[in-house]
Amino acid sequence: MLFDRKGKYPEVTAEGLNLYDSAKVVVDSAERFSNNALQLSMGVPANLTLALDQDINVDHVLASLPEFQKKWPHLRLTVVNLSSQDIFEGVKQGTIDLALSQTLEGQSCFYEFMAIGHSNAKIVVGKGHPLARKRHISNDQLAMVTQILSSSLQNQPNMMEISRMSPYVWFAQGYHGVVDMVRNNLGWSLLMCGNMPLPEGVTELDAEFAKTEFFIQYDAIWPKNRSLRDVDLYFIEAFKTLLKSTV
Repeated sequence: MLFDRKGKYPEVTAEGLNLYDSAKVVVDSAERFSNNALQLSMGVPANLTLALDQDINVDHVLASLPEFQKKWPHLRLTVVNLSSQDIFEGVKQGTIDLALSQTLEGQSCFYEFMAIGHSNAKIVVGKGHPLARKRHISNDQLAMVTQILSSSLQNQPNMMEISRMSPYVWFAQGYHGVVDMVRNNLGWSLLMCGNMPLPEGVTELDAEFAKTEFFIQYDAIWPKNRSLRDVDLYFIEAFKTLLKSTV
């Protein structure tokens, strides 16, 4: 019995409430199915794997995810932080749909790309480190202190040669790993922040090396012969905000 009619007005019974809850689940499920089918018919992919270069601060891109979720609630998103080498391999193998990666000249035979911008490398140290108390830092002084490098450079001999200034080197995985070491006053580092402010507990050094501008160029890349979709363009706009314009 769904209603109790003993009183003046019918009242829903426990059985009726139970059936109502079940019916609501069915209706909601049908609505989700219809919306999902509509998005798929409009070219929205069912899944998207987004890869972000691990050596730059991508917090701004991650901050755009709630709005992305509102726009495409039925899309299954996977976000991974990888080295540039792993990103290019993933795009080549078809396991990555869109990526923000360092520019790699002469490798665009297997991917499409769009130049996004660049990030200057800031020479930073923890606020409690002895170097932080000096007004000006010479190259010789930097060379006498442990330098924190991203572990991804171990597979990039050319970039390692450009980036390394000290014989005393420690490695950390990705941007946040480097920041954690620097914040704990273990050494100095070249940090890629894009347009984002420096993290808390870290300060920029007035170093002689900084007089020569050092920056990394970044691209958005995706598999060859695939057109950009609205979901891709959404993240590309977030990439552009993160980085300085190429123009």
